[in-house]
Parts: sequence; structure tokens; C-alpha cells
Amino acid sequence: MDAEQKKKLERLKAQAHIKEQKQRLQKNVLLQECLDALTFYLILEDEDEIKHIESLAASSHAEMHSHDDKVILEDNEQYYIVWDEATLPVVMSAGKNIVECWDDVMAVSFDTYLVSVSTGKTIGIRH
Repeated sequence: MDAEQKKKLERLKAQAHIKEQKQRLQKNVLLQECLDALTFYLILEDEDEIKHIESLAASSHAEMHSHDDKVILEDNEQYYIVWDEATLPVVMSAGKNIVECWDDVMAVSFDTYLVSVSTGKTIGIRH
């Protein structure tokens, strides 16, 4: 197998992996209900950005709350939603959208972290 064939094979493997991941996410009913409820959101795809956001969410500086606590989010602030399950995507949405469908966002996984886009401040919600 020459170098060109190896590159083509690697591209095909990467495409198959992406397709498989998208299919898995489409089968996740709780995630799909959450995305439908959010209406306006962006799923992050840049691996470096995702790693940075996940490191903020895992920080010991996160402000932790119970799922029963009333958490105040700024309506017009953008937040990254990070769930504790590694197979789930990182999603960005406005605070207002997150608050309006709070139960759907919290139902996706056991622990949920909200990271402010502008400040990096992290709010963790544990079940």
C-alpha cells in the first residue's frame, strides 16, 4: 500500500468515525429532546476548543450546586454546556434558552457544567 492509498484509507476511517458518532448522538433520545428544546444552539467541533472547555468544567474552581438549587444565568450570556459523559458533545447556547428548558438540559447526563463563554466561570450541577 503506497502513501496515497494510506492517506485515502485514513480519510475514509475518519469519515466513518464521524458518521458513526453522529448516528450514536441521533439515537440518544435525551440529548435530542434537549437540543429540540434549546432551539438555538451550536455544537462545538474544534477538538482544541472542546478540550479547553472541558478543562474549565473539570476545574476545582467550579461553583457547585445541587439540581434542586435555583441557578441564575444571564439571559444574553452564552454558555457552553458540558455533560460528564465523554461521548456527548459540548453545546453552546444562551442562558435564557438553557433556563427555559432546564429539565431537558439536566436530564441528558448525571452531572452538567455550564461554562460562561465570556468569563470562563463554571457552574456545576450535580444530581
